[in-house]
Amino acid sequence: MLSDEKLEVYIDEQHYKLFDYINKNSDLIDNENDKFLKGFEQSIEGIIDPKEISKRVMGKKIYDESSELQRERFNQKFKSTLFESYASAFKEINYEDLKIVSHYHPKENMNNAVVRLKVNLSGRNIDFVYKMKIINEEWRIIGMIIDGIDLISIFRKQFIKLFLEGNKKINYAIDNWDLPEGANG
Repeated sequence: MLSDEKLEVYIDEQHYKLFDYINKNSDLIDNENDKFLKGFEQSIEGIIDPKEISKRVMGKKIYDESSELQRERFNQKFKSTLFESYASAFKEINYEDLKIVSHYHPKENMNNAVVRLKVNLSGRNIDFVYKMKIINEEWRIIGMIIDGIDLISIFRKQFIKLFLEGNKKINYAIDNWDLPEGANG
């Protein structure tokens, strides 16, 4: 398990890897977005757990009611939404402009952390918050708040809206899942 002292170093290393990929492949963003996103996914997999996040988007009750196949189908669909959203946010940022401000462990639980970051984007300071959890003995982001907007909450509301719209049919929500408007930068 990573010690508390290594958390910020770990995040910085993961950011460096991610921004290195973005900088080296920025030409793909507009011309070959699918190829860019595949590489982006590989660059960010050391810090994000898409299965854990998709579970949170479904919500505990729906997740518990869903089959393993439904969970896997949603995770595959949601992963593209997740990486598209994160890529949109990160492609506008420079590595040097993203600084870790602080972190703490909610309820003194050393397996969870909330990490506050600041980024200077075109002269404007924007707050980032990572909600993190130790999964398989490594820190992983399980939520992200950008400038006060909780991405997972937006995604959860979209999923529940589809679930209710489809008469509480999980397959309807999965089949009709798409990136919520305004969530892609």
